[in-house]
Amino acid sequence: MAHYLVLDIETRVDKELVKKIYDPENTLTLDQAYDLARDKLLERNQSDFFPIPFHIPIAVATLQAGEDYRIQAFGCWGADRFTEDDIVCRFWQQFESGGPKITLVTFNGRGFDLPVLETRAMKNCLSLPRYFGADRPQSQGAQVPEPEFAPQYLGRERIPNYRRERYDEKLHFDLCDYLSNYGAVYRRGSLDLLAKLIGLPGKYTIAGNDVEYLYRQGRQKEINQYCMTDVLQTYLLFLRVELLRGKMDTARHKAAVAAAREDLALRASNAGPENFLTDFLQRWSE
Repeated sequence: MAHYLVLDIETRVDKELVKKIYDPENTLTLDQAYDLARDKLLERNQSDFFPIPFHIPIAVATLQAGEDYRIQAFGCWGADRFTEDDIVCRFWQQFESGGPKITLVTFNGRGFDLPVLETRAMKNCLSLPRYFGADRPQSQGAQVPEPEFAPQYLGRERIPNYRRERYDEKLHFDLCDYLSNYGAVYRRGSLDLLAKLIGLPGKYTIAGNDVEYLYRQGRQKEINQYCMTDVLQTYLLFLRVELLRGKMDTARHKAAVAAAREDLALRASNAGPENFLTDFLQRWSE
């Protein structure tokens, strides 16, 4: 059973929602409303990055690893094979039905990936009791959960809440948040920077701001592969951080990395010479 669930998503902007917000008179086309919204965002924030509710996941990549850090499963739900709503539902179904001690591992997942998935779960009328820690025991005859500070809860194990426990890496280990000392560092390193620092390929053909353009061009396969590459590098950065903070020794880290290389090489050999994993392995420094 998986112990770690490493996650990365890619999104597009919900132009229909943009039009509802920025064109209530219904006088513009979707693209015109989108351009108007971008201009307003740039004027206000000096960035055209849309707020969380406007993002629709078009690729969700996950890597499952055991307690020994070895890869158990690795894949991606993409908009070329699934509807965008189905992508969200499948991820949350995987999470909610996972093992009792699963740890989410992300890079800026607390600031982007999870809020996007939460918002889309709300849109799709999903219930996430495990994620929000809603399944607390009730007192005799009570219809609502007891407050956490109630005397009868003293000494009991708390039901985990993945959203509330920011500093508990056993629930959600956001590497970006952790490596910035939870916001104390003024300028946080990007995944690309930190990946290249430790010998990983980082970004080499596609960057995050290319995704919207690729989606318009119908190049979903490239988006899926980019998303899977990011989740791989998040996983491998996680292994290095576990070494850094003494959760594994050098020998165990080397063994986990070697096992990852072997696993990815096997997956690449079974997928043909043009598989993106072959390129990734060639770019990955020893």
